[in-house]
Amino acid sequence: MNQIILLFLFSSLTLGTSIVILSQHWFTIWLGLELSTLSLIPLINTNMNPRSNEATIKYFLIQAFSAALLLSGVTLNLWYTASWSIESTINNFYSYSIILIAIIIKLGLAPCHFWLPDVLGGLNFLNGIIIASWQKIAPLFILLNLSYLLPHEGIILSSILSILIGGWGGLNQTSIRKILAFSSISHLGWIALTSFYSPNASLMIFIFYLINNTLIFLICSTNNLIYLSNLNKCNISLYSSILIAIALLSLGGLPPLGGFINKIIPLTLIFYNNNLILAPALFLGSLTSLYYYLRIIFNTSITLFPNNSLNLLIINSNTPNNLNSFISILSPFPIFGLTFLSFIYSYL
Repeated sequence: MNQIILLFLFSSLTLGTSIVILSQHWFTIWLGLELSTLSLIPLINTNMNPRSNEATIKYFLIQAFSAALLLSGVTLNLWYTASWSIESTINNFYSYSIILIAIIIKLGLAPCHFWLPDVLGGLNFLNGIIIASWQKIAPLFILLNLSYLLPHEGIILSSILSILIGGWGGLNQTSIRKILAFSSISHLGWIALTSFYSPNASLMIFIFYLINNTLIFLICSTNNLIYLSNLNKCNISLYSSILIAIALLSLGGLPPLGGFINKIIPLTLIFYNNNLILAPALFLGSLTSLYYYLRIIFNTSITLFPNNSLNLLIINSNTPNNLNSFISILSPFPIFGLTFLSFIYSYL
């Protein structure tokens, strides 16, 4: 693709997300969501193969439907409040229920999660980063801004289902991209659940997820890690193997890695608010997610020696230098992210 066109599309994608974050007007929020979606469609369809085309069409249809649903909920809210402001304090159950369903679809939360594994399974890892990370920013900010108005039962139910389905759904998958899709569903469930109790804590958890998830996608892309059955045949270096192991264990929430605080904060908020009945579902979802993280780690390291003895610390010589540099910049985060996020949380 032409570099000027590529720059224009990425600029439009960034602009659309920025409009959603900064706007307090429902119509401009809807325009920002549409701008980011329409900018992304040409970007994710650059490969021009049948699977990519199918994934692009699925993504477009799902996003178009959720945008129409959001506009319907906003219009119904306008009927009751006579205002386009997102800060309207008049809570109409029907309009905000429709808005919540639209947000759930855009985030890929259960029970509207079916599109996410199919879309990520048909795209390459670099496009998957945008779908699984960047495109979650705008709907998440809407959720955080409206967390006190949206139906609380709906948020909690969708979050618990996402954590459970995200954990169990990845157990029978062999595609790394689909496994990461179910991992994304699970983590977004944790983030959405935390938003009900503390939007600031939810934002901090999302920042960690964004960085850690990007790192994992980049490592998989640079080492061409496609299927579990082929991981033991990939020429992956010791450095990359250790890095992806740390990043996945951090996502799993094992101490003392950075992801540990992402599990402790929601559990603390749940116990503090006497919602102990939710804890078993959270533990069950986390344990099942950890199982398929360990499967990836085991398969990437089982044939590490002696095949890679001459290239222990090389990421991948065929990878563009900018990607290698980006991986090196992000690599300390799964380890030291706990200290970094604790520092940020103290000021929220």
